[in-house]
Amino acid sequence: MNDVNYHATPGFSFRFMVLILGALVLMAVDNRNAAALAPVRTIATMMVYPLLYSVDFPQRAYQRSSGFFSAQSQLSEENLVLKQEVQVYSAQQQDLNVVQAENQRLRAMLNAAPRDGYTFSMAEVLQVAQDPVRGLVTLNKGSRDGVKESQVVLDGNNIYGQVVTVTPFDSTVMQLIDREHSIPVQNQRTGERGLADGYGRGMPMEIKNLAALSTVKEGDVFISSGLGGLFPAGFQVAKVFRVEFKQGNMTILAMPLVDYEAVREVLLVWKKAGGEVDAR
Repeated sequence: MNDVNYHATPGFSFRFMVLILGALVLMAVDNRNAAALAPVRTIATMMVYPLLYSVDFPQRAYQRSSGFFSAQSQLSEENLVLKQEVQVYSAQQQDLNVVQAENQRLRAMLNAAPRDGYTFSMAEVLQVAQDPVRGLVTLNKGSRDGVKESQVVLDGNNIYGQVVTVTPFDSTVMQLIDREHSIPVQNQRTGERGLADGYGRGMPMEIKNLAALSTVKEGDVFISSGLGGLFPAGFQVAKVFRVEFKQGNMTILAMPLVDYEAVREVLLVWKKAGGEVDAR
């Protein structure tokens, strides 16, 4: 064994010396004339490239995979942020739509309500009484806003009701349909006067105390007569849909012109004193 190693060592050394000598010769030739060894350099590079590629492959694979997962994580975060922004913008758009709808209703109500001698302020319905036959609602305006008991409340050119109780921050309104409410009315077509009594939520009103020879008919509109001094004259109240005669008695049923289940904003009415403008 020692003999084999002894004889192999000189041969290995000789080949190593030859390689070194060859490398030195190639370096000298390349230094003197680089173009002469260009083909050799190209062939050497092609032969060594697989080795270089295989050595560098793990590093490149790591960089690509880490970059991919980093990009995926960034995209996920950006998508989450975009989804949150979309939800925020959607909520803001919905809120804007509600505000625009409220503004349109308010403009319609103000345009419908006669302004001479009166000023108005919009109020929002906060709560509706649970009693199915009472017509009581709570508004978001109170005494600090100038609201007073017995103040008239409108829905455009239609009488909505009157204020019955007031606190500094809210007020309670009795609607015309309340079973305890009655309002002096007048037939817009004939001028006949009577009273319109409420029967409760979802029920028609009854027109009473008309003359025995009344000519009221279906389709007649009754407006506030102004008698009693509480409700201003000329505001619409109800429209007749049935006239019945039983045993010589006439029963007149009319539907209020306010959609009490749908109205969410109303107008509080102030009467101007001495022609002065009462700004609210």
